[in-house]
Amino acid sequence: MMSVMVAITDANIENGCLQVIKGTHKMGRVEHGFAGEQVGASQHYVDLALQTMELIFVELKAGDVLFFHSNLLHRSEANLSDKARWSMISCYNRASNIGHNNAASSSSSITPIDVVPDEALLTWQTTGLVENGADFLLKEADVALK
Repeated sequence: MMSVMVAITDANIENGCLQVIKGTHKMGRVEHGFAGEQVGASQHYVDLALQTMELIFVELKAGDVLFFHSNLLHRSEANLSDKARWSMISCYNRASNIGHNNAASSSSSITPIDVVPDEALLTWQTTGLVENGADFLLKEADVALK
Protein backbone atom coordinates (compact mmCIF):
# COMPACT_ATOMS: atom_id res chain seq x y z
CA MET A 1 0.00 0.00 0.00
CA MET A 2 1.21 3.50 -0.71
CA SER A 3 -0.08 7.01 -0.18
CA VAL A 4 0.11 9.91 -2.60
CA MET A 5 -0.16 13.43 -1.18
CA VAL A 6 -0.81 16.35 -3.53
CA ALA A 7 -0.23 19.81 -2.08
CA ILE A 8 -3.14 22.07 -3.07
CA THR A 9 -1.56 25.03 -1.26
CA ASP A 10 1.97 25.54 0.04
CA ALA A 11 2.77 23.47 3.13
CA ASN A 12 5.57 24.63 5.41
CA ILE A 13 6.65 24.52 9.04
CA GLU A 14 4.69 27.70 9.79
CA ASN A 15 1.35 26.22 8.68
CA GLY A 16 1.91 22.74 10.12
CA CYS A 17 3.31 20.75 7.18
CA LEU A 18 3.51 16.97 7.17
CA GLN A 19 6.23 15.45 9.34
CA VAL A 20 7.61 11.96 8.79
CA ILE A 21 9.96 9.79 10.82
CA LYS A 22 12.52 8.61 8.28
CA GLY A 23 12.74 4.82 7.94
CA THR A 24 9.77 3.89 10.14
CA HIS A 25 8.04 2.11 7.26
CA LYS A 26 10.61 -0.66 7.82
CA MET A 27 9.21 -1.25 11.34
CA GLY A 28 6.04 -2.84 9.94
CA ARG A 29 2.57 -1.86 11.03
CA VAL A 30 2.54 0.00 14.36
CA GLU A 31 -0.52 -0.32 16.59
CA HIS A 32 -2.91 2.64 16.27
CA GLY A 33 -5.71 3.97 18.44
CA PHE A 34 -7.76 7.05 19.20
CA ALA A 35 -6.25 10.15 20.79
CA GLY A 36 -9.28 12.41 21.14
CA GLU A 37 -10.87 12.63 17.68
CA GLN A 38 -7.73 11.54 15.84
CA VAL A 39 -6.45 8.05 15.07
CA GLY A 40 -2.72 7.78 15.54
CA ALA A 41 0.19 5.46 16.15
CA SER A 42 0.94 4.33 19.67
CA GLN A 43 2.91 7.18 21.27
CA HIS A 44 5.20 4.61 22.93
CA TYR A 45 6.45 3.39 19.53
CA VAL A 46 6.67 6.92 18.14
CA ASP A 47 8.88 7.93 21.08
CA LEU A 48 11.10 4.87 20.58
CA ALA A 49 11.45 5.60 16.86
CA LEU A 50 12.40 9.22 17.53
CA GLN A 51 15.32 8.06 19.70
CA THR A 52 17.15 6.68 16.64
CA MET A 53 15.35 7.98 13.55
CA GLU A 54 15.23 11.45 12.01
CA LEU A 55 12.09 13.62 12.06
CA ILE A 56 11.70 15.28 8.65
CA PHE A 57 9.47 18.32 7.97
CA VAL A 58 8.06 17.82 4.46
CA GLU A 59 7.68 21.31 3.04
CA LEU A 60 5.82 21.32 -0.28
CA LYS A 61 4.86 23.94 -2.83
CA ALA A 62 1.35 23.91 -4.30
CA GLY A 63 1.33 21.21 -6.98
CA ASP A 64 4.14 19.16 -5.45
CA VAL A 65 3.42 15.46 -4.96
CA LEU A 66 4.80 13.18 -2.27
CA PHE A 67 4.68 9.38 -2.61
CA PHE A 68 5.18 7.47 0.64
CA HIS A 69 4.78 4.03 2.16
CA SER A 70 1.60 3.89 4.21
CA ASN A 71 3.47 2.44 7.23
CA LEU A 72 5.72 5.51 7.36
CA LEU A 73 4.90 7.24 10.66
CA HIS A 74 3.60 10.69 9.80
CA ARG A 75 1.74 13.57 11.40
CA SER A 76 1.10 17.26 11.03
CA GLU A 77 0.76 20.06 13.54
CA ALA A 78 -2.26 22.31 13.82
CA ASN A 79 -2.20 25.19 11.37
CA LEU A 80 -1.86 28.24 13.61
CA SER A 81 -0.84 30.55 10.77
CA ASP A 82 -3.04 32.83 8.69
CA LYS A 83 -2.26 30.80 5.53
CA ALA A 84 -4.43 27.85 4.49
CA ARG A 85 -2.88 24.38 4.18
CA TRP A 86 -4.84 22.08 1.87
CA SER A 87 -3.78 18.76 0.44
CA MET A 88 -5.31 15.63 -1.00
CA ILE A 89 -4.08 12.20 0.04
CA SER A 90 -5.04 9.06 -1.87
CA CYS A 91 -4.04 5.53 -0.90
CA TYR A 92 -3.41 2.74 -3.37
CA ASN A 93 -3.36 -0.91 -2.44
CA ARG A 94 -2.95 -4.30 -4.13
CA ALA A 95 -6.18 -6.33 -4.16
CA SER A 96 -4.32 -9.11 -2.34
CA ASN A 97 -3.36 -6.78 0.54
CA ILE A 98 -6.54 -6.80 2.63
CA GLY A 99 -6.80 -3.79 4.94
CA HIS A 100 -6.18 -4.26 8.67
CA ASN A 101 -9.77 -3.47 9.71
CA ASN A 102 -11.62 -4.31 6.49
CA ALA A 103 -14.91 -6.05 7.12
CA ALA A 104 -15.42 -9.27 5.20
CA SER A 105 -18.27 -7.65 3.30
CA SER A 106 -16.21 -4.64 2.22
CA SER A 107 -15.06 -4.53 -1.38
CA SER A 108 -13.17 -1.23 -0.97
CA SER A 109 -9.79 -2.94 -1.19
CA ILE A 110 -10.62 -4.76 -4.43
CA THR A 111 -12.44 -2.10 -6.43
CA PRO A 112 -10.36 -1.43 -9.55
CA ILE A 113 -9.57 2.12 -10.60
CA ASP A 114 -11.68 3.37 -13.49
CA VAL A 115 -9.49 5.43 -15.80
CA VAL A 116 -11.36 8.42 -17.22
CA PRO A 117 -10.36 11.01 -19.81
CA ASP A 118 -8.51 14.08 -18.52
CA GLU A 119 -11.45 16.34 -19.41
CA ALA A 120 -13.72 14.37 -17.03
CA LEU A 121 -12.60 16.65 -14.20
CA LEU A 122 -14.06 19.61 -16.06
CA THR A 123 -17.26 17.97 -17.27
CA TRP A 124 -18.23 15.56 -14.45
CA GLN A 125 -21.64 16.07 -12.87
CA THR A 126 -22.34 15.17 -9.23
CA THR A 127 -24.90 12.51 -8.38
CA GLY A 128 -26.73 14.57 -5.80
CA LEU A 129 -24.50 14.00 -2.77
CA VAL A 130 -23.09 17.50 -2.67
CA GLU A 131 -26.38 19.17 -3.48
CA ASN A 132 -28.12 17.16 -0.73
CA GLY A 133 -25.71 18.44 1.89
CA ALA A 134 -23.67 15.27 2.42
CA ASP A 135 -21.18 15.73 5.22
CA PHE A 136 -17.98 13.92 4.22
CA LEU A 137 -16.40 14.74 7.56
CA LEU A 138 -18.92 12.92 9.76
CA LYS A 139 -16.90 10.70 12.08
CA GLU A 140 -19.89 8.39 12.54
CA ALA A 141 -20.06 7.76 8.77
CA ASP A 142 -16.36 7.02 8.29
CA VAL A 143 -15.99 3.26 7.74
CA ALA A 144 -12.24 3.49 8.33
CA LEU A 145 -12.90 4.38 11.98
CA LYS A 146 -15.16 1.40 12.69
